[in-house]
Amino acid sequence: MKHNLYKPLVWVLVAVVAIHLSPLTLQAQENDGLVYPNAKYGSLNVGGFAYGHNGETSFGAPSFSLTGGCWVGTSLAAQFTFDGALAPNTAGDNSLFLFVGPEFKWDVNSTFFHVYNRNYLFPIPFYPLVGLGLSMCNLGDTASVDYAFHMMLGLQIPYRIKENIDAYLQYKCYFLRQGFDNSPGDNYMHTVGIGLLFSQRRDPFHRRTIFSTREKGEDWFFGLGIGANYSAFDLFTNDNLGGTSMFGVAPEIMVGRNFSNFWSVRLQLGGLSAHEMYDTVWQEAGQSYSFSHLHADLMLNVTSLISRHRGVKFNVMPYLGAGPVWRYDNLTFDVGADMGVFLRYYIDRKSDLYMDLKYLMVAPSIGGGRGPSGSFYGVGLPSLTVGYIYNFGHHTTRYRMPIGE
Repeated sequence: MKHNLYKPLVWVLVAVVAIHLSPLTLQAQENDGLVYPNAKYGSLNVGGFAYGHNGETSFGAPSFSLTGGCWVGTSLAAQFTFDGALAPNTAGDNSLFLFVGPEFKWDVNSTFFHVYNRNYLFPIPFYPLVGLGLSMCNLGDTASVDYAFHMMLGLQIPYRIKENIDAYLQYKCYFLRQGFDNSPGDNYMHTVGIGLLFSQRRDPFHRRTIFSTREKGEDWFFGLGIGANYSAFDLFTNDNLGGTSMFGVAPEIMVGRNFSNFWSVRLQLGGLSAHEMYDTVWQEAGQSYSFSHLHADLMLNVTSLISRHRGVKFNVMPYLGAGPVWRYDNLTFDVGADMGVFLRYYIDRKSDLYMDLKYLMVAPSIGGGRGPSGSFYGVGLPSLTVGYIYNFGHHTTRYRMPIGE
């Protein structure tokens, strides 16, 4: 196996260790930092896999997972994983499949039951998992590597065996793009493993900062917006992007929740129109197509890090997310990754205005082909949208609370 598969992994391993060992908190007094002190954890597991590709399924072992994370609220954890499996690829050769990226973990027990005891005995705890990231595998000739974005859904079931140590059973399903590993159909990698989780604190009462959401029915919001996107192929290196002919329309609808004055999560549906690569021969925009993108984003309110008082009207919130993206005219499904900066302006207790500067990376199968560089991540849809947000319930996070309440 060629060395080029391992070059991206050095920084990945550094990131995993850093998440588990670094302070990660920027904390002030009264635990009003990004996370509660001592809320970090790390885990590892081994197991087997089932790889569905090219109309058949391969079973075997081993698979492995290495994770570092931190609870960012009573019910929500953010973690970074380095997972893999040694499985037969479409050409029939054994290949190392690697999956790296951020994930979210949801404590259902904490959300709905609020019942805990020393040994986690009742109710039986379980953690749904959702993730996004980059998949890699060697192709049949072992000389080249295929890269793609993936989405992951999973489930983790822990059991307390010792102070600060859990044994757990974990299942994950990675949704891979069509064409990954030279397999034209739908592709999935399932992994099942058992492992150990080492945590600094073992109960949910040491996860919430002083300005976390107080009630599960509070701090939800709904938003509508519209703007424009731009069909870019190698945005920073392409000398002929196509000018104004490559603009498209970008409406969007979202629902989300503020988990604290620092952390928000939203689910957004957007898309509508875009263009394939600019035709340099005919000097015109590529074929117009319609698409949609459904993505979940983790948002960090950096204004709350800088200005530690309530009643702040203008909030700057960078974010990272991913989700399925599909094209309608030539029905194709894939996974896209997005990042951006969300600007949120407080009007009153129920209303906000927002501006969203986003960059969505889509697969070449959605965009109509690769750009001049040939890179799979060179197809992008930067967009700028504006809209309105309606806030439900009372506002228990500090940045939503007007001065005097």
